[in-house]
Amino acid sequence: MKQRTLMSFGISLLLLAVLSVGMVSAQDPITLVYWSMWNETEGQALVIQSAIEQFEAANPNINIETVWNGRQNQTLVRTALSAGSQVIDLMDQDADQIAGGLMRDGFALALNDYVQQPALDHEEPLADVFLPGTLDMFVLDGNIYQIPYVYNTVQFWYDRRVFEEVGITPPQTWDELLAACDTLNAAGYAPIAAEGNEPGYAAFYLTEMLARMKGPGWLREAAADPTGEMWRDPAVLSAAQMTRQLWDNGCVPPETVGYVWPQGQNTLAFGTAAMELVGSWLPVELQNAVDPEFQWGGFSFPAIEGGEGGTTDVYALLLAFMINKDTAHPEEAFEFLRYIMSDTVQQEFTDASLVGVTNKYIEWNPIVADASAAASAAVTTYGDVDNVASLYSEYLNTVLYPNYVQLWQGQLTPEVYVEQMAAQTAEYWTNHPAE
Repeated sequence: MKQRTLMSFGISLLLLAVLSVGMVSAQDPITLVYWSMWNETEGQALVIQSAIEQFEAANPNINIETVWNGRQNQTLVRTALSAGSQVIDLMDQDADQIAGGLMRDGFALALNDYVQQPALDHEEPLADVFLPGTLDMFVLDGNIYQIPYVYNTVQFWYDRRVFEEVGITPPQTWDELLAACDTLNAAGYAPIAAEGNEPGYAAFYLTEMLARMKGPGWLREAAADPTGEMWRDPAVLSAAQMTRQLWDNGCVPPETVGYVWPQGQNTLAFGTAAMELVGSWLPVELQNAVDPEFQWGGFSFPAIEGGEGGTTDVYALLLAFMINKDTAHPEEAFEFLRYIMSDTVQQEFTDASLVGVTNKYIEWNPIVADASAAASAAVTTYGDVDNVASLYSEYLNTVLYPNYVQLWQGQLTPEVYVEQMAAQTAEYWTNHPAE
């Protein structure tokens, strides 16, 4: 795919704005305050900056004032809005965080009517432009509160050259994954790169194992079970045993226990490890670390025999915009988001920043082509830790993560892990009955 420069992007955006967006009908100058999760020099921020410039050029009465907060944006926005100390019209962040924070606290504007407005580039409502399972992933009480614009899949990411060298193809089943580990070990590779103490990354395995065995949604039900008894389901013990099997079989090298992010993923970049289960942001993070001939491939977490879920169930980590329900300019704020979802802007996100996007008409950057294939074929999508991150964040951080990291690092046996999860879940809900 030919990469466009930001300059040519600006020209095409201006044409799109003039021809398709038109002028928002307001006479008085309007300022939209946007707080962003990006740092100003990041690739995604550069695309947004160009989009803002062209939107402002097409709508000269609108000025977008941007605050580049970085990854703590959602926390900063919640603090500011709760205190009433700032005017903030719109913001963006990981969709799971918005759902578990600003949405839950009642700060978000319902967008059901807005998304029925026409898309800029297609003769259909904007709601129909989104890839399946993205716009409605975080619906609350029948209302849409977020406009997701970046789409990350959780998959195994690998260098195709290594797989070709050792004569393996992407594993489709758990047994094939274990066999691939044996082949890679014999060829001198650490099969799976991982981080030692990063709970979110470790929990990718628990989430995917239970999604494959019990189907998407089961883990979030177990997390909310006030009795804790769902954690005694045989599938949980199987997932715990399979977690340890990865270490005992040499799929994950023992030195991984001591790794601190990004040490694990760097072993993939350096060519000593073969693959890593992580989000499709990995090619972006490692683009300056891998050699120029690195050939990115991705495959979904393998199927597990007898399981109720499958490889068309996709672990999707979205980034989204939210409009503050108290904004004085909801129409203008949404008009900008409609612009963000235009084909031109969405294409530039993937061309220039290597990320996946939520507009179904866009061809993703070849580096993440396998993520695009998974997203397009998704039958079911689920958020971080099967949506436990957005629904029960305190439980996640005080019960689920700590216990799974101990299992991950070999500090708990699978049997003890099951009993601790059952007991601590029941205790948690006894102490938090109102959640």
